Amino acid sequence: MTTQRWIALTLALAICNVHAENILFLQTTPSKSHHIWNRQIFDRLYENGHNLTILSFEQETSVPGKTFLVMDGYYAKMMAAFADSAGDFSSYEHAYGNIMNVYQYYKVASGLLEEEDAIQRLLAYPRTFRFDLVIHDFTMGQWLLGFLEHFHNPPLVSISPYNIPSYTQYLADVPVYTTYLPHPASSFGTRMTFVERVQNTLYWWFDMLYRQQVYMPQEQQRLVRVFEGANRTHVKLLERRSELVLVNSDPALDFYQLLPPNVVQVGGLHIKRAEEMPPMMSQFIARANKGVVLFSFGTNVQSEMLGAEVNRQLLELFASMPDYGFIWKHANADGLIMPPNVLMAPWVPQSAVLANGRTKLLVSHGGLLSLQEAAWNGVPVIGVPFFADQFSNVRRIELAGIGIGIPSTQLNAVTLKEAMDTILSDSSYRARGKELSYRFRTQPEPPLERAIFWIEKTIANKGLRYLRSPTRSMAPYQVYGLDMVGVVLLIALGYYLIFKRHSKPPTGEASKPKSD
Repeated sequence: MTTQRWIALTLALAICNVHAENILFLQTTPSKSHHIWNRQIFDRLYENGHNLTILSFEQETSVPGKTFLVMDGYYAKMMAAFADSAGDFSSYEHAYGNIMNVYQYYKVASGLLEEEDAIQRLLAYPRTFRFDLVIHDFTMGQWLLGFLEHFHNPPLVSISPYNIPSYTQYLADVPVYTTYLPHPASSFGTRMTFVERVQNTLYWWFDMLYRQQVYMPQEQQRLVRVFEGANRTHVKLLERRSELVLVNSDPALDFYQLLPPNVVQVGGLHIKRAEEMPPMMSQFIARANKGVVLFSFGTNVQSEMLGAEVNRQLLELFASMPDYGFIWKHANADGLIMPPNVLMAPWVPQSAVLANGRTKLLVSHGGLLSLQEAAWNGVPVIGVPFFADQFSNVRRIELAGIGIGIPSTQLNAVTLKEAMDTILSDSSYRARGKELSYRFRTQPEPPLERAIFWIEKTIANKGLRYLRSPTRSMAPYQVYGLDMVGVVLLIALGYYLIFKRHSKPPTGEASKPKSD
């Protein structure tokens, strides 16, 4: 099909329902977990009658009212770009290296995204075509905000499955108190020592400076290249147009943080999605004498990355615990002899397995979606963080008393056995897990319904300007009153100089001798 015919078909589908709004959904992060979270939103919007155009890294089939602009082979390109460092996460163990590596990942991913044919297909839409809303995964890919002006500045809703990213403060008036809010790259809790507070403050400042002075200028260059001839408003200003910010967090699970009214917490909106469990897996769970342990490192970290020796040790460990069944998400079982109590599969319906009452423990990489699913179902966790926010995520489960963390460089049969024995033999972990589950579940409405309500309210009101902080249009020196402080200091200095001048005795009187 030619590009012109494809565009004509897409536009015909978009206007098939004249009462529905046209929504552009920009997925930016090449991660299956992000897609899982985002998909709950765009599927529900589609069910509610909206027309969607979706930029996607996953193979999806377009249907009337839901058009996918698929980026074929993108994951393979990413794997090739990071082939030399695949499986080496040692540099992420230090906060500064972690921060720089995350932005380096964003940079490479954005560079590949810039070259995708799907972007050209979207640019080929007629300039007269109008979207009623743009939804942008602001985790990365900020240069894609050029589509705002390209499509006549529709309202912007920014979303992120990545908890509350450190840079959310640039989209909304989010105060950051570095004395008690741990940076996502750290392993601190809210109660920090003096040295930890200093370190944490430096992490935050390093992150802010690196993003604003290194990463964002690169995104601006991409925007200028892709949107030739446009007004080219700086990407730093475009992201500040966010009418609404939806973040994957919840007060029951996350560190305390002040949020303005246009930043809405919708943590765990992906959990209630329907997942089917293969009959063989259901039977395996039912046969385990004492229940099952789920070993899953999500979508970005594969168990085979642990190396042949660690894999061998883990299999021997699992075989030594025959009363428990072990479901192991593993993409390559070649050459491995499976004990009868181990079920290895390249894909696991994780949410469904964790919802099963016979699941006793999750061994996880510390991904946010996995930990939210475990918390929702009251399942204790052993967290093995590798990169990005996983260190902070694992620290939170430790502080909540529902899990134990093991550094990825120290994972072996001995450390895992010690952690499993501790959790499986101590009922307090599961008890605290059930308490956390109750706090997480008891909400006025399901998180997904809350997200959809605010998105549709943004469309209906053509924005939510009344919720946006006035600081979005103020200079930093005005926000923090630095101009007032400066004026007061100048006045004080003026008074001081005047007082000093008039308090001096005349020069002649000072040296004149007294008469008899």
